[in-house]
Amino acid sequence: MPMPARERTMSESVRWAQKTAGGQVLGAERVQSDGRDFNRVKLIDERGRVRYMDDVPQSRQPQRPPQPSAGERRPPGQ
Repeated sequence: MPMPARERTMSESVRWAQKTAGGQVLGAERVQSDGRDFNRVKLIDERGRVRYMDDVPQSRQPQRPPQPSAGERRPPGQ
């Protein structure tokens, strides 16, 4: 029987998100959704876009791809 995935500490989630997506970490928080608790890390990428990475223990993959914030400004011509 496989062992369940261990939840990462907030620090481990921050390091994982920064390594995966790059950029600068703006913050991190513990979130509950669909009865599951996980860490959500907010980053700003090299292009100035705000991204969110969800560190969900079962998959260790972001549950949603990094998304720009609703108020993102795009450079002219894009």
